[in-house]
Amino acid sequence: MKSVTAMTRVFETDVMIIGGGIAGVCSAYYLARRGARVSLFERGAVGAQASGVNFGGLRTNGRAEPELPLSLRARNQWQKIDALVGDSCETEITGHVEICDRPDHMAAVEQWAVMAERHGVGAQMLTSTEIARRFPWISTKVLGGCYVAGDGAANPRLVTPVFAIAARKLGADIVEYDAVRTAHHDGTCFRIETEAGTKARAPTLINAAGAWGARLAAQFSESFPLDVMAPQMVVSEPFPRLVTSTVDYPVNGRFFYARQIGRGNLLFGRGPGRADLDTGRAKYVPQNLFDASRIAVDVLPFLRGRNFIRSWAGVEGKSPDSLPFVGRSRAIDGLIHAFGFSGHGFQLGPGIGEVIAELVLDGRTSTQIEGFDPYRFDRRADGAGKSTHAQTA
Repeated sequence: MKSVTAMTRVFETDVMIIGGGIAGVCSAYYLARRGARVSLFERGAVGAQASGVNFGGLRTNGRAEPELPLSLRARNQWQKIDALVGDSCETEITGHVEICDRPDHMAAVEQWAVMAERHGVGAQMLTSTEIARRFPWISTKVLGGCYVAGDGAANPRLVTPVFAIAARKLGADIVEYDAVRTAHHDGTCFRIETEAGTKARAPTLINAAGAWGARLAAQFSESFPLDVMAPQMVVSEPFPRLVTSTVDYPVNGRFFYARQIGRGNLLFGRGPGRADLDTGRAKYVPQNLFDASRIAVDVLPFLRGRNFIRSWAGVEGKSPDSLPFVGRSRAIDGLIHAFGFSGHGFQLGPGIGEVIAELVLDGRTSTQIEGFDPYRFDRRADGAGKSTHAQTA
């Protein structure tokens, strides 16, 4: 980095990253770990949007097949997160169970488990009797379910900031509270200018702008179909630890999911909130909070009479098939997209960071990411590889 004036900073770097969510920050971490000079720019605080307000699930269970190689790579990293960044981030490997109360859902889950075993997920089908024995806190009105012991959860409010601290220790320059105003390619390299007047240039640019990823791509004359969504969470008052695993369950086409954290609070979600890209804010929808609470009591009857104390929502981008856009730009050499994680990118974060580092430094990645081709909708492949559920994990 070199200063041009007392008011203007110019970054000369190898890689610029726009977006300080878990995808961008983990990319900065793994690039810096391999010796690259990295500058990341975030309009607010790192991890303040979807990466910091989600459910915190570390789920391979129920993933669409195109996501499983990346998800499994990330699972290996979550299992050693303390060694990676010097903090556990309250990561717990407690398992994840998806319960079924309809024959068609049970059949779909059984089919998924067969596919998942080809990838080495470690999925285990359970009968209603086995679920009642292993998870007596779940309502007994189920036919069975699928359990993955290697899944778990972490505290999303800690993870991205902790990765940012680790990346900075490796030499990454992470700039917060300074939105990128303009971004362009001058024929030789990428140049950006921020609201505070910071200028930077680099031969490689990572678009990790989350729900704003399509807007950033448009600055390079690229168009991607990306909707905005607002995953909504609810938390209960604390009580003695009872829920020993993450549980999820589909109700009227949308998944309910719940887990109990170490301090005793139950965290759960289902209905969406409302998000606004222009303001960068999300609001919870009270009716969806009440609906989710009724389902919570239905699935976990011991909650009856307990207080739900807080609700919130976050801003997230969703692709038409709920798979992210990850890969090189066809329009401009050196531009790499990594956005649109559709409400379940938190678990993928460390994996996507390592993949991006490989794409930048090696020109290829050892992980299968073909299903994330940013241009797949140009081939009218609507619905290919659609996820079996779109929860915030």
